[in-house]
Amino acid sequence: MATATASPKPRTFFSLFWRRLRRHKMAMASLVVIVLLVLMALFAPWIAPYDPTAQPTGEDVGAYYFLPPSPEHPLGTDDLGRDVLSRIIYGSRISLLVGFAVALSSVIIGTLMGTLAGYYAGRPLRFYLGPLRREKEGFYPWSFALWRVFSWFLYYGVLYLALSIAWALAKDGIQAGSPGSYLGFGLTLALVLWAAWFGLRGEIRLDLDVAISRLIDFMLTIPTLPLLLVLSALLRDPEVAVGRWAQGVFGDAASVFIIITILVFFGWLGTARLVRGSILSLREMDYATAAQALGATDFRIMFRHLVPNTMAPLIVQATLQVGQAILVEAALSFLGFGIQPPVATWGNMLTNAQEYIFTAPWLALPPGFMIFITVLAFNYLGDGLRDALDPRSRL
Repeated sequence: MATATASPKPRTFFSLFWRRLRRHKMAMASLVVIVLLVLMALFAPWIAPYDPTAQPTGEDVGAYYFLPPSPEHPLGTDDLGRDVLSRIIYGSRISLLVGFAVALSSVIIGTLMGTLAGYYAGRPLRFYLGPLRREKEGFYPWSFALWRVFSWFLYYGVLYLALSIAWALAKDGIQAGSPGSYLGFGLTLALVLWAAWFGLRGEIRLDLDVAISRLIDFMLTIPTLPLLLVLSALLRDPEVAVGRWAQGVFGDAASVFIIITILVFFGWLGTARLVRGSILSLREMDYATAAQALGATDFRIMFRHLVPNTMAPLIVQATLQVGQAILVEAALSFLGFGIQPPVATWGNMLTNAQEYIFTAPWLALPPGFMIFITVLAFNYLGDGLRDALDPRSRL
């Protein structure tokens, strides 16, 4: 009598991914380190033995300064008598917050920009259509008439602004009877009138791929570190509108918000180029062509069919970007342009410790080690995720 054999259980993508990731020993060890760091940041108020900003009080406060490691203070105290271990624990909150916030925001912005650039490459959008111009077949940013009305207000608003600036510049010269002012204002007025007439029946096409790609190329040519230092100093100035608003809303944590904003401003560029390259090849696949033939909208094709197929490299990019953001934040804080005391971060702890590196090395070694191990863990995890998500991998 023949016996029936049980069919093998089908393996899902997640099971294959988890099996490959488990074989990467360094990635699994890094995952454990990251989980412990996250738990330490979440439960910092219960784990930390002291208040990270508390300073000793009383007559003999000097006895609490620069205490070496001891059972009472496992990592010693700093130049103000604050417990170093407590500041390390609370510093993990800021570093991980900056890393995760920058990575998540950069991936979202980079995915959006890269998807638009890749999908509309070689297919210019009809960015503006005059009120008297009849609609024809073409590609639009959005598929409803409200965009056309908005584009009219935008177009003629810019013309009004140009005419107002020209009149403001030429007003004094015209009142003084300067012939050059009359000529300049006349030429500007003629150009604005021609642009207004063109706007009634004209059409403006915008190649999003060219616009976004050239913007990325331009931003990549900017020396990042000097600009980061300038922006950080400028935005932290309470006399600047953004700095005044940030300090009013976030208080002592305003520098955290400013650093996250600055890092996101430059962090989406690599993700956008990565997504653009993937979308350029994916949009030519048969399933994308079939979805377009069935009448699917551009939005549905991009974010329902194409973007999910770029998730594997995006996950790897996000993990690597967390470590990079932590490292840049620590560098800015070390230089004094990052997150400011009394908020404890590993970077500004190194800044305070650099003067006492030989007399009190316990001030510099713990924050330096935490930066090193955190960035290393995220890099190894990214390496393991890349191998686990690669279908050609032999893991």
